[in-house]
Amino acid sequence: MTQSIDIEKLAKLSRLTLSEAEAAQAKGRLQELLKLMENLKELNLKDVQPMVADAASSLREDSPVQGFSYEQAFMNAPQEENHCFAIPKVI
Repeated sequence: MTQSIDIEKLAKLSRLTLSEAEAAQAKGRLQELLKLMENLKELNLKDVQPMVADAASSLREDSPVQGFSYEQAFMNAPQEENHCFAIPKVI
């Protein structure tokens, strides 16, 4: 299954500016990644037991930390309205 990758659209959504060379390189890498994902779909994992990690061992002590100021939180926001991030309506 070959998937078309629209690098210009991905760059715009990611707010990245890519040169033609960078876009071509990114497209090649993404195509390689998609091929690897397709290869994984072909594996027979019927008899493989799921791995379970002990979540408690990876947790750190919960302690309060200083949060962001309003200016820090919204300094890279494309739009802000009434102290909230303004995003396009999605329906």
